[in-house]
Amino acid sequence: MKFRTLHELGHDEREVTLIDNPETVGEHHPHLRGTNVVLVPHPSSDVNDPLRMPSWKKWAAFINVCILTFMTTAWVGGITPSLFVLSVEFKVDVSRATGLLTWPVLAAGICNFFWTPTSEYLGRRPVFLVASVLLFACEIWAATSPNLDNLLASRVIGAFAGSCTESMGALIVNDIFYLHERGAKMGVYLLFITSGNSLGPLVAGFITEGIGWRWVSWICAIISGINCVGIFFLFPETRWHRNIDASATLGVGTLHESVEDKSITEDTVEHVTSISDATVGVKTTYMQELNPWSGTTQIGYVNHLIRPWPLLAYPAIALGALAYSTSLAWLVGAGSLSSFVFSIPPYSFGPGVSGLINVPGVLGILFGAFIGGKCTDWVARRAARRNHGKFTPESRLVLLVVPFVVGPCGLLMFGIGAQKRLHWIVLFIGYGMINVLPATASIAMTYVMDSYFEIAAEGLLVVNGVKNIVAFGFSYGFIPWSAKVGYTVVLGTMSGILMFVLMLYIPIYIWGAKIRRYTTSKMKIVLI
Repeated sequence: MKFRTLHELGHDEREVTLIDNPETVGEHHPHLRGTNVVLVPHPSSDVNDPLRMPSWKKWAAFINVCILTFMTTAWVGGITPSLFVLSVEFKVDVSRATGLLTWPVLAAGICNFFWTPTSEYLGRRPVFLVASVLLFACEIWAATSPNLDNLLASRVIGAFAGSCTESMGALIVNDIFYLHERGAKMGVYLLFITSGNSLGPLVAGFITEGIGWRWVSWICAIISGINCVGIFFLFPETRWHRNIDASATLGVGTLHESVEDKSITEDTVEHVTSISDATVGVKTTYMQELNPWSGTTQIGYVNHLIRPWPLLAYPAIALGALAYSTSLAWLVGAGSLSSFVFSIPPYSFGPGVSGLINVPGVLGILFGAFIGGKCTDWVARRAARRNHGKFTPESRLVLLVVPFVVGPCGLLMFGIGAQKRLHWIVLFIGYGMINVLPATASIAMTYVMDSYFEIAAEGLLVVNGVKNIVAFGFSYGFIPWSAKVGYTVVLGTMSGILMFVLMLYIPIYIWGAKIRRYTTSKMKIVLI
């Protein structure tokens, strides 16, 4: 085992050309067809490069991963409206019933430190195949659980399996999509992962009220079973070793492809200058793609397990983990609290009506996904045009101002409303504003991918793994803390912490380029 700097491994910390201006057309960049948007990273000459997959194939693979993400969060979070019912049925106190939500959240965090290194070593396809089948089996197990301990075990193991998508979903975006579309795809991914947390409880509340809480797991099992089939037939292997140098500059003869090549997605390459039209390698057949085995990497499995931890020394990764942690913790905390707030006077809502709080939650998620997704691509391209076509990862960070303003306001509305027993509409609006916070996660993870392309897998693993563990700690103590000091103090404190964390991005926005240059050239923390 040896530690190296990213610079020693070939990383050149220079601005990437995203928009071709007249002064840069001589650099021979491949473009998004019919535009001056440069394709970053540039596809390699290998005909089986995942970047060369047809657009429909990319979307089929990506949507199947998103569905797995959605079903995991919908099933795990769908227990929220039933917590009060389950505490009565199994004759346990509120804190123990809440463990049906908090312990799976912890398992979801821990799983990242197993699944992502495994996907780097064995490939993405075998991980998704195993995880999807295991989630399906655990949902059936949960539906037939005879007691609370059995139900808890099924949910913890199922969350451990299905939550592989928490870091790997973003990793798939990094595998098959270009920089100019990465923000939008991250927005879609975050939309699925967070809407599961909102739509799951919304639907589950009415299912629990109508036919019982067990049918929540049965219905999830049916959909997850279909998803298993979709992953088997429509998700090829996307693991691919790509050198960042190939995405920074391109000389004549480096890229060997033709715009007529049918294996290239329709929104891919239109050349500025004439380049050789030959590709290398033999195109993998569909039957070969169904093979779950694609070989192992030269780096040992133990190295893959250890490699992510030192990366917390990179400010972008450490701050991304912190920002995502606080956003998720506040969202999970408010969600778990809502079941108990609305189940007692003056509201006295049943599980179904309590679940309706997720209607504004979904609206907040949609707005947050737009701000943290598509908008960041637009801002990045606009910034690049003003910067002579050069892209800087920090350009996306300006949109953090939205969750910085909206999130704390929502937390205060929800906390004060719950404490003073205000009209339910106040809590609903506040909860909808809290659900804008996933925009923070989308921007933070995209920034990690943009800043440290070569180690994106390990960086995303750290961000997602740490945030779930931190979220577990906060959510586990959230109910007792609220009972002791009151909702206003708890959510007011949370809003202050959130604002402080997001303000830490101000020096990153100003000095981010200098920080990256120093970390990539001086810090020997990348294990090879």
